[in-house]
Amino acid sequence: MFHLSHNYQFGVIVLILAFLVFYIPMVYAFFKIRKQQQKQDQ
Repeated sequence: MFHLSHNYQFGVIVLILAFLVFYIPMVYAFFKIRKQQQKQDQ
């Protein structure tokens, strides 16, 4: 059995990884869409 502190640290690491996995593609797509919109405006 893990101690509560170790289990908590593991959960935080998993949350951070899941956040990055979802966040990075969203930010990438956001900037890609903004660049396309700027090109259309010109």
